[in-house]
Order: sequence, then C-alpha cells, then structure tokens
Amino acid sequence: MKLIGNYADWITPELMNHLRTKEGDTAYVWQPERWSGHPLLEQYKEMARPGYAHKNHNFQQFNEGSSDMQNFKVVLPKFPKTRKHCFWWFVKLNPGQMQAMHIDPHLVEVKNPVRYTMFLEDFQPGHIFVYDDKMLSNYKSGDVYEWSDPMIVHGVVNIGYNTRYTLQVTMHD
Repeated sequence: MKLIGNYADWITPELMNHLRTKEGDTAYVWQPERWSGHPLLEQYKEMARPGYAHKNHNFQQFNEGSSDMQNFKVVLPKFPKTRKHCFWWFVKLNPGQMQAMHIDPHLVEVKNPVRYTMFLEDFQPGHIFVYDDKMLSNYKSGDVYEWSDPMIVHGVVNIGYNTRYTLQVTMHD
C-alpha cells in the first residue's frame, strides 16, 4: 500500500456526524456464498469455516444503496487514477468488531481494478489493519492509500475503545 496524499479537507463534520449517529447496514464476517468463484476465495472460505461459521461476527457499512445514505450526498474526492466504474462504502467498525483475513469477492472478475482506503480519523491504539504480512498504523485523518494489489489478503479488527471509520473505494473498467 502506498500513501498517495491527505484529503482531510474532504472529511466534513456533517459526514462524521452522519456516520456516528447512524447504524449503517450490518454485514456478516462469515459470508460463504460470496466466497466462491476464485481459488483464493475458496481457500479462505475453508480456512475461516472452523473459526467463523458458528459465530455471529459482524461489522457496519454504508454505501449508496444503504437506507442511512439515501438523503446524504457523497461526492468522492479526485483520486489520481480513475476507471469507468466506481463503488464506494464507509466501514464503521465498533469496538470488538472485525473482518477476517480475506480478499474482496467483488474484485474477482473485474478488469483493471484500482483500490483506495481513506482513514477518516487519526490512528488510535487498538485499530489494527493487516494486509499481506504488514500492519498499517500511525495514519492521519484524511490519509489515502492506494493498494499495490487490489487482490491482496487483508483484514481489520477493532480492539480499541473508539469506533474506527474508513472510506473504501474500488474502481474498475
């Protein structure tokens, strides 16, 4: 992952208030129906089955189809690379929530993907983001990272005391 710049001026008090006061959509960590169609997805599905199949782990997300976003306009900042199709979502990770190590199923059959993560608040102890064999910390509010490989294995957990907020953007042709 490569830091491409800081877009802190894009993060408004209205946006953060909206994310803090809304629940978003509950997404389940264990989604075996989405983890198919690619050998890596099949592998992660089988690796995750013993630990996650019988538990109710979840996290919160918002996208343009979420009911909590219907009356809130989102105009993304201008990122260095663009593609024909663009999908975005906010992740609201409350203390104790996590996303198991995975690759993103929506990237399996797309062409020429580019992926960005924007941190909406400064790094806080307990906000753990792992990609490949590395951990990312000490980021600042507004820092945007471009993924070196959109199909890289990654996961996140919040063992801190405060909710963790990010913007995720995927573009492809």
